[in-house]
Amino acid sequence: MIIRKAVVNNFNDAKTLVKNTRCNVSVCEHLAKKGVIVAIVIEKIDNRAANILKQDAISVGADAAVSEDVSRFKQGVSDVVLFAAINQIEKLVNKLRLQSFGLKEVSLSLDNVINKRKVFKYKEKTLDLSKTVVMGIVNMDPNSFSGDGLIDSDKACKQAMEFEKFGAGIIDIGAESSRPGVKLINAKTEINRLIPALKKIRKNVKIPISVDTYKYETAKVALAEGADIINDIFALRKGKEKLAKLIADTKAGVILVHMKGVPKNMQTDPEYKNCTSEVYKFLFKRKEYAMGFGIKAERIAVDPGPGFGKTVKHNVELIKNIDVLSTLGAVVGAVSRKKFVRSLAGEDKTAFIAANFLTVFCGADIIRVHDVKETVNVLKIIETFRGV
Repeated sequence: MIIRKAVVNNFNDAKTLVKNTRCNVSVCEHLAKKGVIVAIVIEKIDNRAANILKQDAISVGADAAVSEDVSRFKQGVSDVVLFAAINQIEKLVNKLRLQSFGLKEVSLSLDNVINKRKVFKYKEKTLDLSKTVVMGIVNMDPNSFSGDGLIDSDKACKQAMEFEKFGAGIIDIGAESSRPGVKLINAKTEINRLIPALKKIRKNVKIPISVDTYKYETAKVALAEGADIINDIFALRKGKEKLAKLIADTKAGVILVHMKGVPKNMQTDPEYKNCTSEVYKFLFKRKEYAMGFGIKAERIAVDPGPGFGKTVKHNVELIKNIDVLSTLGAVVGAVSRKKFVRSLAGEDKTAFIAANFLTVFCGADIIRVHDVKETVNVLKIIETFRGV
């Protein structure tokens, strides 16, 4: 007889373990659900609801960490951390549906956590997120922080075609640098840089094209010229209603990025009480805003914005916890050649590839990169591990 520890990182790992015992197929999935423990944070919940949640969690075999104020029956709100297996959450969802103090809404959110199927749509097409999608960056700004800015539309088109050949699933074209301290340019300058390259790329690549802009005027022209996705570092705070309506009307996809401040001042002593929580709340609210103008949930992706108003510590925390954003939809990771990666590991390309790898390993569905060929190759390792 041998007794050893088993490694269970996700539901598929648990299912494989159960199958290896030659367990009855009809109960295999049911047993696997008992083997995956999920930690769920519920913030600002009514203390009365927290008390009920705690008791209901215990009744299904799970547990919850609650504030001392809850056990002392004090009024107000507090945070709860729920620890439960997937099958326990399923039971808990059914119990909470019948409760008051906002617990019905909690039950819906919990159900979303365990049953959410992530998709990302653009125009009339759907991006396959069963494997990580690599988004290749084409910079049309000569002042790009990464040093790869182009001014020749033919070279930009050639680069995009190479990215598609190497295995990119999206091309992301930008014509305005967002590096820290930069002064933003006007729409006319951006359009003049962007559109010639966009036209040529659209004629020569089959994969979707994303345009990195927050300006309504630029987005309008770009979408008319065949762009599929708008990648907005201001998360519709600049273009506001006009841009949101444009995206809804054209059925384009949109990527909402978190940024604290603006590029000119975003890296001036950024502070957070709880970085992951604050970024999540921001993106949750921006997604609600977008949906309020008719943009469908499945056409919205979110990006925590590493390097956009964050210290090195904030960036590492966000990447480590990037899967937290998965309940908001498709998650974009954009760490390629960012300053915080350089500060951690220097200028060598291996550092940039490692950062891309870790971002995907931690939960990103789409990875925005400069080094497409190398990233596509290294991500084959993750896909192999996930398939075992």
